[in-house]
Amino acid sequence: MISNFRHGSLVLFCIFFFQFLFLVRPSMSSFGEENPLVEFSSRSDLVEMAGYGEQKLSSVLVTGTVICDVCLGREADIHAWPVSGALVGVSCKSEGNKKTNLVKEITDDYGEFNIDLPSHLHGIPNLDKSCIVRVLRLPKSSPCRPSFIKKPEMIKLSLADNGIRTFTTGRLKLTCKSSKHFQACPKN
Repeated sequence: MISNFRHGSLVLFCIFFFQFLFLVRPSMSSFGEENPLVEFSSRSDLVEMAGYGEQKLSSVLVTGTVICDVCLGREADIHAWPVSGALVGVSCKSEGNKKTNLVKEITDDYGEFNIDLPSHLHGIPNLDKSCIVRVLRLPKSSPCRPSFIKKPEMIKLSLADNGIRTFTTGRLKLTCKSSKHFQACPKN
């Protein structure tokens, strides 16, 4: 009696299995044929439509220039030149989060820096109030020094177009180390 029960359940299992193969499976394979969007699109097109493409949806750039101000002689004539090789950092604090995110970049020959913020920082509300820029390190050969009394520079939105937001600090001014050739500027 037990063997008849096993034999009967095996037969029922086989019947249901073959019905599944022949009835359900053809409907699953026809998914792409019924949807022209899927049928005529490449894999990369489908991935991009789903929002998982290789291209960034937005970019946030922070730009600026590091310069060194000096006075030559005793006149109030100020001369400035770019500081290349300086390490600049953008520090952003997300709302309600005590963690500060720091992104670093080295200035080019013209003292300019362009820092592309990582995408997890793009959604911080009031980015211009949440991020600051500091000169972290100067090259050993630089005759300049940072002004430690001065507050860190805030960023200001300068351009927003086609998913790219560009913030700027303008010029980050440093002062020259005291030496025989360079003197402090007279204060007015």
